[in-house]
Amino acid sequence: MVVPAIEIVVTRVGASTIDDENTQDGKTWMEAFRAGADEIPGCVRACWGRSQKDSNIAMHFIDYETRRQHDVHKALINGPIPGPLKAIMSESTTDLYVIYPNTSDRSILYAPQTNVVFFYGIDDDKFAELAPEFSTAIGKSDSCLGYIWGEFQAPFLSDASKSMELGKGGIMISGWRSREKHDRDVGKDRVVKAYAAMDQAVKKKDTWGMQVTVIENNGHIHKWRRLLMKNGDRSGWLPAPGNK
Repeated sequence: MVVPAIEIVVTRVGASTIDDENTQDGKTWMEAFRAGADEIPGCVRACWGRSQKDSNIAMHFIDYETRRQHDVHKALINGPIPGPLKAIMSESTTDLYVIYPNTSDRSILYAPQTNVVFFYGIDDDKFAELAPEFSTAIGKSDSCLGYIWGEFQAPFLSDASKSMELGKGGIMISGWRSREKHDRDVGKDRVVKAYAAMDQAVKKKDTWGMQVTVIENNGHIHKWRRLLMKNGDRSGWLPAPGNK
């Protein structure tokens, strides 16, 4: 059985303009991920985005075709950070975890809005009891396009935040039709109550959203851009043109 792997990377970027490709910061990030998607063995795609809650934080995913390819690559470079990404991250400012995702579906990474929920210090019994209600509340929301769940695997490659000192950790990555529709749906009672209940199962949880740029290993770039309609409505979305 082929088991894929996703590297989850959270890094502190400060005031850098990584999301503006017309700036040097933006060009550096774009080129780093372009090189990463092309050069990292087993990499299918690389995705990144800036937190909408805390602009100091950015996240990126390196999606490996198999767990073995990830493990072999890390052994070869003898460290947590691949060469192409050393220009944009360092161990001192980075949390770097690996999950074996519960599904092979990656369509949510191409959604107009991506949200992540981190769980740290998981109590296995309480989590098994309460997590299904939370994931169902998210998954059945009108504008949710699906989610990926995974537990952080030991050894942890980099943990600048020291969050893993709290114990077992995991992440839910979900895709949404828009940021506005996400905010509307997760504000409903069933989701609010299910999310609050998770406090009984974990020592710490954190949630934030972002709009991701995706670079595939064939060179294709996928990024959403917002449309300003004549009536001022910003709910329309179109994919930005792909590049090779």
